[in-house]
Amino acid sequence: MLEKVKQFFRRRSAKTEPSVDILPRNRFADLDFERVLKSGARRLVNEEGRYAEDGKITEIEFPEDFAEFEFLVGFKTEEEEQFQQLLADLNSIDNAIQSYLESEMQQPIPQYAKDLGYTQKKWEKTFYFHPWILSFEESPPNLRYVADYVNDEFTVYFAKKHGRWQAYWDAECQKEIAEG
Repeated sequence: MLEKVKQFFRRRSAKTEPSVDILPRNRFADLDFERVLKSGARRLVNEEGRYAEDGKITEIEFPEDFAEFEFLVGFKTEEEEQFQQLLADLNSIDNAIQSYLESEMQQPIPQYAKDLGYTQKKWEKTFYFHPWILSFEESPPNLRYVADYVNDEFTVYFAKKHGRWQAYWDAECQKEIAEG
């Protein structure tokens, strides 16, 4: 736990020092997804998202001890095995997204943000996002991120590439999110 706190507060300093990760990494590394999938609150829902005993979509709300943020997933009941494969790759995908956000954070503050009174610290806070809803029942499957400090969110999309799930910035799955 102490290591996570230390990692959270690290900052990049002068150019002479090597770069240090600012945004959290390995948020899914130590999670026992099998346990979470069994212990999470499962509900069947229909295509409209309403709870239904004969629903074809399984919705799981992960338990509070899952992470420091809320996380909800949905997948077609018959595709749970494919969904579990995506969960297995989720840590490396999240790390790649964090790396991208971190590089964007290091860019100079744009003029519009300066005009709104953003300081460097306030600007950096706008890049703190956490995973929120993983929708495997949609085509393509996607993961929505929500901002911690600003009213913002974004979505990444998934497709299989060489037998492994890969994340993309676009719904057409053309702009790949490169892993670390």
